Amino acid sequence: MTTLTIKEKEYQGKCNFKFDRLADEKYNEEDAKGNKSGGFMNIYMNLLQRSHPKYLVAFWDCALAHLGKTKPSTELIESAIEELLENEETSEQVYKDAFNMVDESGFFKIQAKNFWKNLEILKDSGNDDKDKAENLKMYNLMHEARTALKE
Repeated sequence: MTTLTIKEKEYQGKCNFKFDRLADEKYNEEDAKGNKSGGFMNIYMNLLQRSHPKYLVAFWDCALAHLGKTKPSTELIESAIEELLENEETSEQVYKDAFNMVDESGFFKIQAKNFWKNLEILKDSGNDDKDKAENLKMYNLMHEARTALKE
């Protein structure tokens, strides 16, 4: 689903500069140490982890940014997502489609590829055996989450 139906109208999502700009403006959150990873990466990671439906709304808010003044409001996007999530047949697919759109887009392909390449370092790093085991566990969880979203 690279489209979202809102009030019986189908909207096509796009990953482009407007997506990236809006993601940085609205969704570039700080971590506990005050670091910002960028709006795109925040959305990407939260879709990967399926952490909260608000990141589906963030994704579609950004994916529809190319519509400019005709872009549906965040409240309308929320209502459409809520309806999809209430339906067992579409709830899992909504996450898969959003994640795969950014993961496979030409626009974000290099960032996504670099993320997974850099994640490879995690599987062998750590100060001691406990750290290494935790990092390997995190590495495996991330890959399992991605595999589940690719099915």
